[in-house]
Amino acid sequence: MRQAETITIDLKNARQRLSSPYVDVAIAVGLTLLAVGNLELRTFPGVIAVILATAPQAVRRRMPWVTIVLTALGGGATALMWTYVGPISVLMVTVSGVLTFFTLLRMLERKLAWIVTGIGTMLAFVIGYALAGDVLAGIILAAFAAGTGVTADAVGSRAEVAEVKQGSVEQVITAQREQAAMAERARIAREMHDVVAHSISMVAVQAEAAPYTLEGLSEEAKAEFAEIATAARGSLAEMRRLLGVLRADITAVPETAPQPGLARLEELIGQHEGEVDLDVVGERTDLPQAVDVSAYRILQECLANAARHAPGSRVSIELAYRPNLLAIRVANDGEPAEIGTGGHGLIGMRERALGLGGWFTAEPADGGGFLVKAGLPLT
Repeated sequence: MRQAETITIDLKNARQRLSSPYVDVAIAVGLTLLAVGNLELRTFPGVIAVILATAPQAVRRRMPWVTIVLTALGGGATALMWTYVGPISVLMVTVSGVLTFFTLLRMLERKLAWIVTGIGTMLAFVIGYALAGDVLAGIILAAFAAGTGVTADAVGSRAEVAEVKQGSVEQVITAQREQAAMAERARIAREMHDVVAHSISMVAVQAEAAPYTLEGLSEEAKAEFAEIATAARGSLAEMRRLLGVLRADITAVPETAPQPGLARLEELIGQHEGEVDLDVVGERTDLPQAVDVSAYRILQECLANAARHAPGSRVSIELAYRPNLLAIRVANDGEPAEIGTGGHGLIGMRERALGLGGWFTAEPADGGGFLVKAGLPLT
């Protein structure tokens, strides 16, 4: 597999080198020197003709229409005085004409290019036969024109296929990213359901138990407690329905299983294979359950990414308790990883922070390593 990949990369690099403007200049210089140097009768008109027919190859890709016009003028002038030019010079002019013809065909749409190829092949035969007085010369020149047309079409078709493949790959990558984001949102929604459902379930249970535990309640109070219990149960059912829209594969959602929070952070750090520094800034306070769960999951994913992408690195965690915000900063000193590769952890962390109205950043740290920052509002 690596050998095949190496061959593919080498071929790609070779095509890039051949497309360099320096290659065009080298071709132009070589054709011009051979054409001028092999003139049988070195007259001023002959020199100008072959230079016009060959030198424009230096700008063939950058100024194609200039090349086409100048090469056509030089080739026509060379054809008129071909008996004084010589076979080698004529061959150099012919090669320049083939390259120019190829450039023209690549600029045209496929159907029009085939029409131009047909016309060019017939003209090449007529010109070859008229100048040399030999059918074989006409056939050879026509073969050059036809071969150029076939080559241009093949190159164009290959480019179209490569473009389609590239578009398909980009579509697949985009679809995978969208699916990953949807999956992370669904997972977060389920966890949020667990957190909120636990509290609402307690409300429902207490409301239903109140008439039996509190003495002397009036019938109106009992009815109100019953309405509270009914509303709580209805809210649970609605949450369950909305969660089912996000994740159709969820058939049953536990109502009383709160997710882990920062109270289990020491346990999480103890499970990490590597050194972890924990710094808590400010006084620890009770966090809303949604913030508590999201903070734990973000730190869990950061430690997992450090173990996966930078094993053996030192991880520094900073939790800053502010009046209305929990600020999280996690850094490791390993090799910086590429953002958005190797899984969907960053997507999930970003979705958690943004879902709470906070912010999230993840980027290579200055001087090496990787840095994750998040802010989770407490209200």
